Amino acid sequence: MKIKYSLLFILILLMTVGISTNIWAGKMGTKVEKIRIIAPGEAERCANDFFIDNIGKEEADLKVVLGHKVYVSEIMQAGEKRAFDLPATIHVARLRGREDVSLDEIAVIINLGPKSHLRVRCIDLRENPLKSQDPSAVFK
Repeated sequence: MKIKYSLLFILILLMTVGISTNIWAGKMGTKVEKIRIIAPGEAERCANDFFIDNIGKEEADLKVVLGHKVYVSEIMQAGEKRAFDLPATIHVARLRGREDVSLDEIAVIINLGPKSHLRVRCIDLRENPLKSQDPSAVFK
């Protein structure tokens, strides 16, 4: 009889921990706002962070525009993936002298081909809970 009660207690405890973990993960996870496949010559806009995957079998010419100028210009190999933290990218651009870029800028992702398609995922990273902690706590 004691075994049944202890198993029931363990089961309830595991369910409680599992539910609270799911709630915690839901608050800190990412939210995909939109996913779009862009063919050569097409563009997509992202107001948040974004991932780019070259899902084609050939290389693709990627351009990321901030403000009125191209900020990233590179060739992505087949299967290559890139992640962009938009606020950090904007800050770096401003540090490099791009004063035409505002902090609420929208990135324009352009696929110049020639044949490969790119998958663009605009995501919303939720607030990092470690930001609210004391930054010097790491050294204590």
